[in-house]
Amino acid sequence: MIVLALLAACKTPPPVTDPLAIAPGDFSLDVTVVTNEPHTLAHMRSSRYVVFSDGSLHHGDEEGWGPNTLPAKTRHLTREQIAMIWNRLDQMGMTNASRADETVNFQLLPQLDFGSVYMIAVTAKGKYWNFVRYIGEDDPADPAFESIIRLLAGYAWATDLPDVDVQQEPDRYDLGPDPYARYRGDATQ
Repeated sequence: MIVLALLAACKTPPPVTDPLAIAPGDFSLDVTVVTNEPHTLAHMRSSRYVVFSDGSLHHGDEEGWGPNTLPAKTRHLTREQIAMIWNRLDQMGMTNASRADETVNFQLLPQLDFGSVYMIAVTAKGKYWNFVRYIGEDDPADPAFESIIRLLAGYAWATDLPDVDVQQEPDRYDLGPDPYARYRGDATQ
């Protein structure tokens, strides 16, 4: 009985795994949305999100963003945020290269007359794969694509609010007559 107790006590603990290290070290993500119609929703606007393996997030949603442009760096993501992106891709079935679409050059995709095209390229574990979805003018976005794009939009501080240039009038206080007027030789005080 003592031998069994000693054997139970000598049991090795399970290995500790870092939950934030679920994303491969060479993971990078390239998401491009091209549309002809103006949209206020962040996942429907023409935009580009690029996440590099060092955590750099580049984002741009002005007119003309396409698969051949690299927007300016928006921010640096934490390991937790990178893990969240990888986890979301995994939930959507996009971390498996065997489920991907045929690998294509995004720049050679046909130009749209109407509707939108969503392009996602993933690099991980030494491999590259991509997904392309065409969305009709009145069709809703693919839920998997919407989910990952909305996550990236949140990290890039992109909102669904329209860009409204608001000019706030500064507060101007009346503090009475100019106390330095007599030194400048002003007649009125």
